[in-house]
Amino acid sequence: MAKLVVPERFQRNSSKVRTIDPEETGAALIALACERLGLPDLGATDVLDVGCGARFTQTIINRGLPLKSYTGVDVDRDLMDWLRKEVTDPRFRFAAWDVRNPMYNKRAAPMTRDSKLPVTGAFDVIWLFSVFTHMPPADSDAMLAILRRHVRPAGRLFFSCFIDDSVGTFADRTPERPALHATYAERTMRDMLAKNGWDARSLHPKDDARFIQHHFVCAPQA
Repeated sequence: MAKLVVPERFQRNSSKVRTIDPEETGAALIALACERLGLPDLGATDVLDVGCGARFTQTIINRGLPLKSYTGVDVDRDLMDWLRKEVTDPRFRFAAWDVRNPMYNKRAAPMTRDSKLPVTGAFDVIWLFSVFTHMPPADSDAMLAILRRHVRPAGRLFFSCFIDDSVGTFADRTPERPALHATYAERTMRDMLAKNGWDARSLHPKDDARFIQHHFVCAPQA
């Protein structure tokens, strides 16, 4: 398909990150995820991206990156409608998820452990960039339970989060803007992962040069 040009209204990364070409940050994050997951590229991988935005779709298409399939889920219905209309590559599919988030979708029904993603099937890789960074503990717990139902036995979960043991267990560090900086102690996040059937294989520190906060690689428990 032709080059994908994403309208400015759908570029929703932080103001600092938005000073950089989204394809540059997208390519850097995809390369980082592949490195952490032990993959040469995404050519043999079915990816589920929750909180997908448009950056990775734009990057994969415009830079011709290898990909088996990409399923993007987001609470932004306008963005999902736009991507479904504009992206004709059959490797891609998109679905809007009308679930509450304190920053992005305040009026929807709250997420629970029984909530269902608006897609079916299981995936090799499930990733979430800058999603747990904006979720209170009840939502993070529910999200981990939901995602566990969509990972293949040999699949992996990759996600970024704010980790700081000085918070004790959890802190919403910008209370005047709820969930802007949802920060977890490492033990809190590890306990939540184990409770929901995930084995935390590795935790990596934030890397400003690669545009990411702390990030976990997890596998489904047997």
